Amino acid sequence: MKLFEPTYIGSMELRNRIVMAPMTLNLCKDGFVTEQMIKFFEDRARGGVGLIIIGDGIVDFPIGNNSKEALAVDDDKYIPGLRKLVEAVKAYDVKIVMQLSHGGRRAGRVSKATGRLEVTRGLIPVAPSSIPHPVPGYVVPRELTVDEIEEIIEKFGEAARRAVEAGFDGVGLHCAHMYLCGQFLSPWANKRMDEYGGDLNGRLKFVVEILRRIRENIGDKPIICRINGEEPEGGNTIEDIKKIARRLEEVGVNAISVSVGFGAAVKARRFIPSVAPMRFPQGCIVHLAENIKKEVSIPVIIANKIRDIDFAEKILEDGKADLIALGRPLIADPEYPRKALEGRVYDIVPCTSCCRCIQYVLEKEAPICCEVNPMAGKEGEYMISPASKRKKVLIIGGGPAGMEAAIVLARRGHEVHVIERGKELGGRMLLAAIPPGKSDIQRLINYMRGQIRKLNVNVELGLEATPEIIEGINPEVVIVAIGGKPYIPCIPGVDGEHVVLAEDVLKGSVKIGKEVVVIGGGQVGLEVAEYLAEIGKKVTVIEMLEDVGGDMPSISKLPLIQSLEDHGVTILTKTVPIQITKDGVIVSRRRKSQIIEADTIVLATGLRVNSDLIDRLRGRVEEVYAIGDCREPGNILSAIHDGFKIALKI
Repeated sequence: MKLFEPTYIGSMELRNRIVMAPMTLNLCKDGFVTEQMIKFFEDRARGGVGLIIIGDGIVDFPIGNNSKEALAVDDDKYIPGLRKLVEAVKAYDVKIVMQLSHGGRRAGRVSKATGRLEVTRGLIPVAPSSIPHPVPGYVVPRELTVDEIEEIIEKFGEAARRAVEAGFDGVGLHCAHMYLCGQFLSPWANKRMDEYGGDLNGRLKFVVEILRRIRENIGDKPIICRINGEEPEGGNTIEDIKKIARRLEEVGVNAISVSVGFGAAVKARRFIPSVAPMRFPQGCIVHLAENIKKEVSIPVIIANKIRDIDFAEKILEDGKADLIALGRPLIADPEYPRKALEGRVYDIVPCTSCCRCIQYVLEKEAPICCEVNPMAGKEGEYMISPASKRKKVLIIGGGPAGMEAAIVLARRGHEVHVIERGKELGGRMLLAAIPPGKSDIQRLINYMRGQIRKLNVNVELGLEATPEIIEGINPEVVIVAIGGKPYIPCIPGVDGEHVVLAEDVLKGSVKIGKEVVVIGGGQVGLEVAEYLAEIGKKVTVIEMLEDVGGDMPSISKLPLIQSLEDHGVTILTKTVPIQITKDGVIVSRRRKSQIIEADTIVLATGLRVNSDLIDRLRGRVEEVYAIGDCREPGNILSAIHDGFKIALKI
């Protein structure tokens, strides 16, 4: 495969064409490399990538931070930690590059938790122009003076020197995603009329001077520049971007990494965010890399929702890019490259593009976390090791929590039995995969089923876990993973024949009228509303809270909201259902009562704890555990992590 052929970026030889994309991880502490960060990248190096690009190399800490716990490169005191990171990665014959960055106005995000500028430690951010980032929650930045611009250029150069002193094989420059370099490049953010603004040449001046300063400090080591391949209206045109790419090659850049995203760009209906969520197709920006590749003779790297090995290989074979950058797939499975090389593609843990990783880092301001890999960000803390004593374990329920527990228990050497009352494994994930844009979840279901077969787990489908069945298996341990019960709100009329559950709508087991009211504007409610709108129903969603989407990652929620708007779905927030009648729902909104007419009322009001079975089992079995929604209703991430942790405990 071309993907596993050696290649060069400048003078740097890579053993294959798989690049670990630079990502925000929040694994540092006060700018310093941590042991956890080293373990995270060591696992990915061991997994067989050709190049690791470290993201968030902040040249002006903390005012230039991209995240709360970003990596600092603005002082020599950080070099020893960086050197330890480099040595850990290079032990596996993997090259490593430091991508340098400055957050600019994007550093000015007000924390939802504290209401303070946590990212910049309280400092007002800077930018080419005094224009705030257009996403709600950002403060107005201060416009940089020419003297300050020259100081920042010097900071980039000095940061590059430190990277090379620490042993990095090259340096990257982040000019995408509307961070400071991208802000200077784009007319969308740069309104200056001096030498650093105006026409394209003026807007390029900041980046060109940084690149020249970097080159002075790193000699002939390679420079990789990351740029947007497309921008929304008001930003650089495709022709502008082609000119930028050609200019970057002229000033000595050795490779161009193509991305997209303005942070706010997800609001632009045709624009693709820098981290494409589930509803976007695989390879959604490959055409942008192809545009750039036609303009330059240096290697072009492409990222953003490239998951399947055959898909990646075809990009290279078709000449649309020279290297493939994987981000989230390597969070989900650090061994992705090795498994692919060995032909074990069905053993690769699939990234579902759920964007929980992004949510944890940027919205929750927490360390990196992964829906499908509980060890991500906790490497060294968790380890799947052989059990000290082999036990017979019965798992009741074959949803995400039960399947994850079964897989980990079997890998540890236990005898595992799974009873599932349904006709197939998957639990509520089967329903979650039905709404528009959610088919990626089926890939996870297929992977987990495949691992259960491979590990020879005993599975009984269509079987209710009666006392007789349990006694017949005679387990030493029982894990209850039967899922939660639908929560039925106490609303007069909720027992009407035209009132149905969201899960029954997705199953197709109930009749739906032409006009529908969905009670509950969480993720399930919104997705069911979209599902119904796509089949021609007139839908209204009512939600008691000020916002909809519940705990959805913003980058996934915004395109869903756009789709609902496009389908004519009405969303009413701060609206309380008072009574359900045969004609619809009476609600209280803005201190007034009104009726919303509907033929069908859909309840999307969440789940509640389901403790009936575990209560009956306590005292009858030596060890009994409850996991997943039956213990505490949550999402796929919480269910998988729950199953994983219990499986390590037994």
